[in-house]
Amino acid sequence: MSLARILHRQLQVARVYGIPVRIDYRWFMVFALSTWLIASNFEQGTPLVRYVNVTPSTAWVVGLVTTLGLFLSIFGHELSHALVGRIEGIETEEIVLHPFGGMARLDREPDNARAEFRIAVAGPASSFIFSVVAFGAMMIAAAFEQKLVGAVFFILGFWNLMLAVFNLLPGYPLDGGRVLRAFLWHRNGKLEEATRIASLGGQLIAWTLFVFALLLYFKTGDLFMALWSVVVALFLHSAAVSVGRGNKSLQTVGEAMSAPVSVEPETLVSHFIDLFLPQHPQEAFPVARGRSLHGILTLADVRKLPDAERHRTRVADVMRPVAPELFVTPTTPLTRADALMKQNGAGALAVLNGAGELVGFIQRARLKRRKETK
Repeated sequence: MSLARILHRQLQVARVYGIPVRIDYRWFMVFALSTWLIASNFEQGTPLVRYVNVTPSTAWVVGLVTTLGLFLSIFGHELSHALVGRIEGIETEEIVLHPFGGMARLDREPDNARAEFRIAVAGPASSFIFSVVAFGAMMIAAAFEQKLVGAVFFILGFWNLMLAVFNLLPGYPLDGGRVLRAFLWHRNGKLEEATRIASLGGQLIAWTLFVFALLLYFKTGDLFMALWSVVVALFLHSAAVSVGRGNKSLQTVGEAMSAPVSVEPETLVSHFIDLFLPQHPQEAFPVARGRSLHGILTLADVRKLPDAERHRTRVADVMRPVAPELFVTPTTPLTRADALMKQNGAGALAVLNGAGELVGFIQRARLKRRKETK
């Protein structure tokens, strides 16, 4: 397997409120880089922390703890989107932490502009609250002359404040772009047009950040920050363009699939019904161990099992075992996938990549709802 392919894979690290939390493998590199940068600041006594004197080993511990705090803040930002989405009746398929922040992947578009606005603004609002709390903790630490603790909370407060402000810029995929889309959607009632304008706003912000990176380099000579700004600009531009294209008709399974919310084959059916299903109300689920597909479980098949048998029957005994009509690849045309879902009786398909790994899931009912929201 190539290095690029490995780095684009994801690792599930937790499940919070029933939502899978995954990290992009490239996140580890950014985590290490952030730890090193913060530790170097403390070790060298830069203006940011010039009043704090620590040993090299302490600097590294502080760098690690501060970086963990930064990424927990990003997770809290994305979790806020997910929880408000749940209040609006929209489930979150996954939360992913990647090199440039995080993403809460909703299973469908909001039903109206008001729901879109509430979900979008939840993230920056949470970051602003985290900032206020961190600055408050910094002031308490300063009152007790705990300079090191105060410096850590200052970094966390400043980071969250910048995260809130930056995300409110009016361009997709930033939260401000979603706020802009909600406003335009409410005003003219056209979701596609609102999405297109928000996408253009995101591309404009990306180009502005690119120009800023060039000016930063020529003015200060700071090559690292300039390159980092360029990378972020490219990421924003790519995401904004992707959103604009996604507003067009979907053609392949890869464009329409969602992240797989899978059930392990050893799970008891009673456990699935009582604990798993309420958090993920859908008609079918891939059954998998890791990324290896074992079959598809449908609620129709579960309902056929007598109540008395559910506490001693495992999902593997009820699922539909892997068969050619139950999976496709990301490049499969949607027309072919729709025909398969009509014929296979499950109304769903697992999506496998070239290595046979489960990378997505598609359901006919959700695909139909998605089309209806456009």
